[in-house]
Amino acid sequence: MVNTGRHLGRIRLRRLIDDLGATLLEAITPTESLDTEVTGITIYDPHDELPICPGELVLGVGVATEAEISSLITRLGPAQAAALVIKTPGQLSNEIRDMTRRHGLPLLGLARGASWFHVAVLLQTLLERWPAIDSDPHGNSAVEDLFAFANAVSALVDAPITVEDHTSRVLAYSGRQDEADHERIETVLRRHVPQQARRMLEERGVFRDLARSREPIYVPGFDDNMLPRVAVAIRAGEEILGSLWAVVRQPLPDERMQTFADAAELAALHILRQRSALDLGRRLNADLLQTVLDGGPGAIEAANRLGLRDGPLCVLASQPLGVKGAEFEMDSQRLAISLALHLTAIHPRSAVAGIGGLVYAVISVSGRGTPEQAIRRIQATAADFVSRMGSRAPVVIGIGALVPARLEISRSRAEAERTVRVLRDAKRAGVACYDDVYLETVLNQLGDVLTDEQTQAYGPVARLLDYDAANGTELTPSLSAYLDAFGDVIAAAAAVKVHPNTFRYRLRRIQEIGDIDLSDPRTRLAALVQLSTLRRLE
Repeated sequence: MVNTGRHLGRIRLRRLIDDLGATLLEAITPTESLDTEVTGITIYDPHDELPICPGELVLGVGVATEAEISSLITRLGPAQAAALVIKTPGQLSNEIRDMTRRHGLPLLGLARGASWFHVAVLLQTLLERWPAIDSDPHGNSAVEDLFAFANAVSALVDAPITVEDHTSRVLAYSGRQDEADHERIETVLRRHVPQQARRMLEERGVFRDLARSREPIYVPGFDDNMLPRVAVAIRAGEEILGSLWAVVRQPLPDERMQTFADAAELAALHILRQRSALDLGRRLNADLLQTVLDGGPGAIEAANRLGLRDGPLCVLASQPLGVKGAEFEMDSQRLAISLALHLTAIHPRSAVAGIGGLVYAVISVSGRGTPEQAIRRIQATAADFVSRMGSRAPVVIGIGALVPARLEISRSRAEAERTVRVLRDAKRAGVACYDDVYLETVLNQLGDVLTDEQTQAYGPVARLLDYDAANGTELTPSLSAYLDAFGDVIAAAAAVKVHPNTFRYRLRRIQEIGDIDLSDPRTRLAALVQLSTLRRLE
């Protein structure tokens, strides 16, 4: 075993997984043991008998077979290790699952392409960062100020306080939590409201009432073991940032209720201060990446600051799918953070930022293999990411060409953007390289030109539209279906829900009425582009 950082601090295993994101690290089994405290990181070495300390997270580098996994579980369980991390297997036998439950050892799966070294660095960084956040405040940071604020509110309303975000994660808490009930103590220890308690709050409409009210609300205890609460939403304008909770034994007097309401406004300032500190780093990163993508005079210096070396580079562009407005903005931020974590472990020389409605990633590619092989490796990494994001957060990722130097990056960017557009228009989550959708991108570009130049149909398409309008026929949609199906009559007939023989009759009428030769590829292309343009103008 090789130790990389014992006693750096303590953080719950569940929180460590949440911070790294399910796209990089996922709990395979068992989920009920994820509240273990992680105290250090150890890299497994089969030739080293270094003992395991309780709470250590063991990185099973090179552990692949079930026999190796089984042997390591048997050793780590009695040593009270926090968890074992292995590269995510295709399948895991029931015997291994039973063994992890029997030994109380969570098994975590790491994304297949991730670098063990960089994952170890990420984990170590988190262990160094979170103790300052989870401990009592002694300084002047935004996080520490929030703890001091919670204590001040506690003194004013004479009750133990928690400050929680919109997902019920505890951002800060006051003293005197020992005066509260078991559910509150568990919330503070987990740094998150237990799932069962949150579900009961949802079922009783507490979160709905918080969202609707600008005044504190009184929440009776669910049973004899749970004390009542007073809660108020923390708002910035119309946006709900979180909530402020006090454990009480009876409703607060009016004066203290007003004090509690006023405290929520101050809590918003503290939370926004935390957010601005994070946003500052994101904005700086986005500005540097924007400079690199634009290829201006400062592009080389910006690339150096981002750690992008000169040599082969590739641009990815991505977007959340199926959301709009504020939800799109929030999903884009989550996408940028998740993609950055995922790529950092697999392609350490990469940079990710949200710019103008898209999340871009620029990857410095190693020289091994051909350019085509390098692109396909990146595509596999992106596909793994999309798969891990799942149907609850569908995304599209377009991959541009591999370019030989930083000054040529604009070409890769343009290709990535065009590829995203094709996937987005098709409303299908997934990943594609520019080569995979080249024909569709050409049609989009031709359509853009025609959109700028015309607002009506010409030639055969115009004649068919006029005929349909005058006679109530559907020759134009049938032509569109035929072209979309690349001349497959059976598929086209199914698309417009008619019998193939009926569709063949329509094709003859289309050629007669429209005076169009469907055997001419140039004529078919012209009609296809014009029909696509008209659909866009509708």
